[in-house]
Amino acid sequence: MSRSLLLVRHAKQSGLAVRDHERPLTDQGREAAHRVGQRLHEDGPLLDRAICSTALRCRETWQALAAAIGSPPPVDFEPTLYNASAQDLLEAIAGVDETVGTLLVLAHNPGISVLGLMLAGTRDEDRNTLSAGFSTGAMACFAIEGAWSTISPARTRLLRFDPTS
Repeated sequence: MSRSLLLVRHAKQSGLAVRDHERPLTDQGREAAHRVGQRLHEDGPLLDRAICSTALRCRETWQALAAAIGSPPPVDFEPTLYNASAQDLLEAIAGVDETVGTLLVLAHNPGISVLGLMLAGTRDEDRNTLSAGFSTGAMACFAIEGAWSTISPARTRLLRFDPTS
């Protein structure tokens, strides 16, 4: 079974907050997140599930993105995705229910950027496309062959990368 995985970095956040976890989006960030949702609404793929960091900037990115999609999928806000490493993100993806065909993961750098490069494997074209990393609001869409539990670079192919919103 072919699946789709979307990796999204949260949109532009404010530097104003007592704690990092509570930094909100800027107005520019809200607009950018909305544009990501509009692109998904127009170009797909249709989402079955989303998992999202509990950080305020990620939750607000999801809200703006979901509003633009129109019919957003169920979302799980996962504390373990807050500043998660690429390996932590990969483990979260591997644990997704096998009935999910298209998954969106919304989290932070450097984990999202490193995971994108990991999934690109040794494919030079994909690695070159992702080499600059994920700026705020960036999104990569991968085709995944097989079960979520067996996700690996050998079973993954980059379909598109939107480096900025």
